[in-house]
Amino acid sequence: MKNIEKNLFSNNSAINSAIKAILSHFSIRSQKRMKKAILNAKKAAEKHNDENTDAGARHKFREFIPASILNQNGFNFEYEKSINGKTPDWSDNDFGLIMESYTYERGGVSRFSDRVISVITNKCNKYSEIIRANSLNFIIAVYIDFLTFILLDECREEIELYRQVFTDNDVLSAIIFFQESQVINNKQQYAFFCITGNSTINIYPNWPFNDIAVL
Repeated sequence: MKNIEKNLFSNNSAINSAIKAILSHFSIRSQKRMKKAILNAKKAAEKHNDENTDAGARHKFREFIPASILNQNGFNFEYEKSINGKTPDWSDNDFGLIMESYTYERGGVSRFSDRVISVITNKCNKYSEIIRANSLNFIIAVYIDFLTFILLDECREEIELYRQVFTDNDVLSAIIFFQESQVINNKQQYAFFCITGNSTINIYPNWPFNDIAVL
């Protein structure tokens, strides 16, 4: 029984299986950190049984998804690896990339683009020094919670709203929006939409998110 509990990352069997599958695409070092993060989030959700801690557990799972897909396509993202005293969610030394995650959660009063742009600006300010010092490309991955009723089509239709955030933050290379799409063979699929302010992403021939808009 102890071994079963130790490997139970989520009480939702589909999510638990998805996490186990995702972990296989990372190094042993990253797997240890990822397991610790998701188990801590699960314990907090079970202890406090409120919306905030439940959201925290959801966020941890969602932030694994883009990095796992990138790693399946030849990238080498590591989880929470320290760089010059900062700890971004993801970093890939081989390709000179760092990536931060954000979940656009239900609730709040400001509109979708305003909240996203505010978060992106804060993250760019936080990591700008190490990005410039190490000549890195910076990506923000934004998961859109399905209960917000925001669709990727709205991101495509309103891409001009994000032009200024690229202008104001020259360290920003791309924004990846993603959300659940269909279920195939009992496995949840995800749809992605990527915005970039220049041709930076085009230097990666194995970039897996083909729905790209260049501002």
